[in-house]
Amino acid sequence: MSKIFGHNPYYHRSIRKYVTLFGNCFNDITLVRHDTNMVEKERCKVPISYAPKEKFILRLQGDPTLTKSIATTVPRMSFEMVSMQYDAARKQQSTIRHMTTPAVGIATTSSQYVGVPYNFEFSLSLYVRNIEDGLQIVEQILPFFTPDYTVTATVSQEVNIIKDIPIILKGVTEKIDYEGAYADGTRMITWDLEFTLKGWLFGPVANSKIIMGVSANIANANAVVTGGIVVNLLETRNVITMNTATGVETTNTTTGVDASIWIYQNPITANVDSDYGYTTFINEFPNA
Repeated sequence: MSKIFGHNPYYHRSIRKYVTLFGNCFNDITLVRHDTNMVEKERCKVPISYAPKEKFILRLQGDPTLTKSIATTVPRMSFEMVSMQYDAARKQQSTIRHMTTPAVGIATTSSQYVGVPYNFEFSLSLYVRNIEDGLQIVEQILPFFTPDYTVTATVSQEVNIIKDIPIILKGVTEKIDYEGAYADGTRMITWDLEFTLKGWLFGPVANSKIIMGVSANIANANAVVTGGIVVNLLETRNVITMNTATGVETTNTTTGVDASIWIYQNPITANVDSDYGYTTFINEFPNA
């Protein structure tokens, strides 16, 4: 299997999740029409789909009256992701890792480096037959953005990273196109809303062994002579011996030094009020 930048191919579907997340914010808008006495006469849910604005404009241009019974009718909404940019203002230290909590008895854990911040630019377009319909739909959207609306979502399924994702409203514009003379009537009314979604992109997931336990003895006796501290890393081993006469196995537990870590302040004569550093030496011992 080919590797990308030293890793096996991976795909977290992060961008797809952000597109779905954005679209779901606007998939439950209902338009209600009233007569002159403010009695409800019609109610319809405004459909939304992922498509470029130009696609719907071309479809609607083939229906100047906007009343034909076609698959694409108004009112309707469409949205698309138009660009993405790296967001240096949200950059965190690259060595930070998200890690899973292993189950009891499991000596491995999954980890993932902190996400790379990206701003995803979205455009939402509304297509309506008259001004009143457009105002009603826009009024059901704008109060929730002040100017941001925050959604909580799982951005990395493998390591279960949950983040608050702000969706920021940047601008709202209305456009009215006319066909022929101004008095002939309205051809099409569109509203364009521009948004920025602040998301993250993640690298590969690594599976690593974890340290199940550490035993250490700290001796300060050397500090009197050398001004240093020694830390002995100990390992407990089970040694099995067999009595050749009886054939009985005996298990003996022994503890041996695997490594010694010596830490010296520099200089050795420094005291607690001195500005000094440390020099560290590590001596490893082979397993016996």
